[in-house]
Amino acid sequence: MNAQTAEPSLDQSPAARYLDAVLRLCDKAEKELDPYVAAAETMADRHIQGGTFIAWWGNQCLGPEVTGRAGGFINMGLGRVWKKDRTEAEKSNDVIFVGFDWPPWTKDLALVEKEKARGAWVIGFGPRRHPDLSKTAATYGAFFDSGYGADDRVVELGDGELSGHMNHVANALHGWMLSAETVAALTRRGKMPAMWKSYSFPDGKDWGGRYLGKVQFHEEFKVPPQPAGVLAKAYIGQIRALVKKLKSEELPKLVQAADLIAAEQQAGRKTVVAWAGHMPGSYIGKREDAVWAQPIELHPFLENQRKAFLARTAEGALVLRLGYHGEDPECPPLFKEKKARVIYLCGEHPDAAWRPASDNALNIPLGWEFGDACVALEGYPIRLFPPSGIIQAVAYEVIDVEVRAKQIQENPNE
Repeated sequence: MNAQTAEPSLDQSPAARYLDAVLRLCDKAEKELDPYVAAAETMADRHIQGGTFIAWWGNQCLGPEVTGRAGGFINMGLGRVWKKDRTEAEKSNDVIFVGFDWPPWTKDLALVEKEKARGAWVIGFGPRRHPDLSKTAATYGAFFDSGYGADDRVVELGDGELSGHMNHVANALHGWMLSAETVAALTRRGKMPAMWKSYSFPDGKDWGGRYLGKVQFHEEFKVPPQPAGVLAKAYIGQIRALVKKLKSEELPKLVQAADLIAAEQQAGRKTVVAWAGHMPGSYIGKREDAVWAQPIELHPFLENQRKAFLARTAEGALVLRLGYHGEDPECPPLFKEKKARVIYLCGEHPDAAWRPASDNALNIPLGWEFGDACVALEGYPIRLFPPSGIIQAVAYEVIDVEVRAKQIQENPNE
């Protein structure tokens, strides 16, 4: 279904207004590239001087999002360094990403002070105007403002009700923009950092094994110097295109998914959100969506997660499958065993055996290409910087916004 055939009422729906807010976020970010370029210069210098990049996995959404992702830095994450004997001087050049999505973040603030004390350069991402952060944001090496204050919900539902969280989406966008500009800054110094190739490719694991714990910069690939701002703009352009595609082609299905979920809730049942990826576990069921969402991590190549899904999913449940590339052939048998009704959201897969089942309640393509990473770089054989984490979060927020709107319609006095 395209924009011409979509129901006119959807154009101003809560779902559409959330997508419009994401597009405004992209437009704003594209106009404010100078701080990313400046911070990237420092990151590049510190990396050359032996510093690694760290984003705490448990740090809300940003840590999982930028660690171990297709098209991201191989040398990003605790302990992911190219040599074991770094000097204290090299360690003092480490760069720390800290994302603030929503309180409480007491543990994160304590870790920030610890990292500052050892000389690491700490970069903050989040709502600079939030009262918990406004007094200390200036003490970071750099701070990238999500643009929101104490409340990051961007869709008004009437009578003072708000929905549609944005901090985690903004922080992820800004984190990948900074990563893109850091790659560019390194190329201007004659360096190309080792980057992950998606494990979805047959040779993805071999690629990772070749470089993880062994290589800081490539010797075999010669990448020309990249002008400031070009890679970040290219990434923003990819996100913008995918969000526009959701709005023009998938909006009716996203709203229909919310209708099914709202009906489940009215019947007193939760919807299982069987998620895969990096960031979803940090936001699913954590806020207003907790009233309808039962999160279950499901990477079907892991036996323990398959067993957990079968043990925790009620027979006949509605399952929102927030997937990755297509539908893993391990999934349909699990869903059939539980007689589940499935709403499937996923990216592309070239193998017909991985295409979502035709008898699912809904199949909603999220648009990113197989392999995930989306920015081409001259002289480098793989694409860089993944859109999937952001688009998963956007699609999920769109559905949650619509569910919340229906909750208010059904129970106006709550």
